[in-house]
Amino acid sequence: MSWRYALKHYVTNPETIDDGTVIYFDDKVSIIKDSFPKSECHLLILPRSTQLSRGHPTKVIDSKFKNEFGPYVHSATNYIFRHMRDKFRVKKSVHDNDPNWDGDILEDKDEFVRKFVQIGIHSVPSMANLHIHILSRDFHSVRLKNKKHYNSFNSAFFIDWDDLPLGKKSLGSDKDIETKYLKNHDLVCCYCHENFSNKFTSLKKHLELEFNDHFELK
Repeated sequence: MSWRYALKHYVTNPETIDDGTVIYFDDKVSIIKDSFPKSECHLLILPRSTQLSRGHPTKVIDSKFKNEFGPYVHSATNYIFRHMRDKFRVKKSVHDNDPNWDGDILEDKDEFVRKFVQIGIHSVPSMANLHIHILSRDFHSVRLKNKKHYNSFNSAFFIDWDDLPLGKKSLGSDKDIETKYLKNHDLVCCYCHENFSNKFTSLKKHLELEFNDHFELK
């Protein structure tokens, strides 16, 4: 089976998967850990309806969809907050150096979600089954291996949950979108906004430093 269909089993038979990947499922949805996480905590919400699962997210996600699946998004953000709070502490020195980190965001869930959780979809999905990404905005992961991985979450290729539905807005062809945002878009640090142009290795090292400047293991 093509890798494009790697999520299918989580949609059709989540109850048979016992490897710890599935964190929740019911008749409407499966919530799973991404098998190739691009950050410390990276979840996927998978609608189980065949009609929804086979649809393109920019066309399927409307106001009705958001009302129905909003509670699952909320549940997933709670999971990420608990995961980060239980595993890490914010380094106190950061509070003096970065005004965006005033106070301990791991003590304030709403602040944490606002500043450090990313929710949305890829404008050109790589997988056959519709899925919503919910991840911590650190991009601290061995699975983050190239420019395409990073820019798929850090450019307009990624469409925020709050910006959906798109309505009649046209994004252009898949090829044009991928060229503009995955290939040609500069690599920009998600913490400090330093521009690394096309130098992924330099960005990757910088992200490691940024993460270690902001967090430490408990």
